[in-house]
Amino acid sequence: MQDISLHLLDMIENSVRAGASLVEIHINADVPRNRISFLIRDDGCGMDDETIRSAMNPFYTTKVEREKKIGLGIPLFMQNAEACGGDFTIASIPGEGTEIRAHFKFDHIDRMPIGNLEDTMLGAIVGHPETDFLFELRRNGFNGAWDFSLDTRDIKKELDGIPINYPDVIGFLSEIINEGVKNTKMEEL
Repeated sequence: MQDISLHLLDMIENSVRAGASLVEIHINADVPRNRISFLIRDDGCGMDDETIRSAMNPFYTTKVEREKKIGLGIPLFMQNAEACGGDFTIASIPGEGTEIRAHFKFDHIDRMPIGNLEDTMLGAIVGHPETDFLFELRRNGFNGAWDFSLDTRDIKKELDGIPINYPDVIGFLSEIINEGVKNTKMEEL
């Protein structure tokens, strides 16, 4: 994968395939502490310990439509985090959901760029209108508040039945997301 946003998109797709009704993506860029953290949490079907171990294996996948049984998403994300002086963990409870955490050393020479978060967020929302998403971005925030937060549950309430993937809504979401990413200066990372 060329950037971290593609890893996030892959994790989102895994969550949706696992039947999640809510997927949360939290990104915390703590530059003074030399750390970028990613948390992906869902309320999907979850995994038992054996499935978690298998998911870390690049030759395992749950995708039945694949001719070759190779699932590189989780192993590559883990490898990229660990190669940059970071770490990677998965916690999951069958029937309740999964939580993935990846931490990267900010200034590590091998850290890939964050990439296009705007397209990743918008693509997830538009591509999976039946799923709710919570995106939260923080840059150097020590006060506990998120610098940018977008919760599709709130937006869907305001839309009052208008589909979230309606063309005018997509334009509105694109503006909000672009402004949020710009204000947090995530594109610089």
